[in-house]
Amino acid sequence: MTAKIHLFEEHNSACERARLSSCNCYCHGAGHQFDLIKRAVSCAISGENNRARLLEDLDDVYGGFHDNFRDSSTPSRRKNEGIEKISLVSGRGATWVETLLVDEGLHAAFIQIANSSVRLSETERAMRIDFVEQMTDGAFRVVGGDVETHNICDGHLWCSIVAEAINLSPTIPSVITTLSGYGSIAYPRERKVRIPRNLAEVRAPGVTHVGTTIGNFSSLANKEEILMLMGAAACPDLWHHPAAVRYLLFPFLSQSVWPPEKTTKLSVLSEANVLKERWSKRSNW
Repeated sequence: MTAKIHLFEEHNSACERARLSSCNCYCHGAGHQFDLIKRAVSCAISGENNRARLLEDLDDVYGGFHDNFRDSSTPSRRKNEGIEKISLVSGRGATWVETLLVDEGLHAAFIQIANSSVRLSETERAMRIDFVEQMTDGAFRVVGGDVETHNICDGHLWCSIVAEAINLSPTIPSVITTLSGYGSIAYPRERKVRIPRNLAEVRAPGVTHVGTTIGNFSSLANKEEILMLMGAAACPDLWHHPAAVRYLLFPFLSQSVWPPEKTTKLSVLSEANVLKERWSKRSNW
């Protein structure tokens, strides 16, 4: 097992337990929702870290799973006033559809990882926690910085790195040179693109760290799926980040067994492709 994490003591605990999309923390996303991630990869049927309590907390963070896009009675993470009557293809109605797709998809991905955890032994769960801690601790070292220089775009550093690493795996090259659009931050219906500051400096060591950590856990099953959850959950807002949706969320939606039982009816590939279409029209996919 790895030694205790040293950087978490310095970290903003509000980020680790973040419930809203905006998060000002020096970790640039690396510690975002770390608490929920660690609980999901290691939950059990009973005990302190039990599945039922995790599901309640996930509902509290993301809201419930909606029956349809005009369902205003189900609790939601975002505002949905008047959604019963307004257009769902433009303006805030389109925003509602887009954000609901990513929120429900991530919520269901947490549940899928949790469902796999309850079937494991204590030893296997401990290895999953160790993987998450080593990956996150190394991410802090790579992308951490001064909170006073932070803005919400810069919070997408770590999820940009994970998106690239997932796309490059299972064979991550030893030299990361080719520039890419993994760090392009753009709303689905806007052309304007922002890039997190310092991404050019940290992406190579970040992707290398991911590859090294994956290699250190060669016997851990489904580690790429855990890493996808880590990257997607660490994203300050998937609605802003096409590469994170494409490489970290869509692989869940593409699975033949998706969605997990009693979860999303909406965040399935046939519906979520609207995100791909809108980002593609603006050359951001």
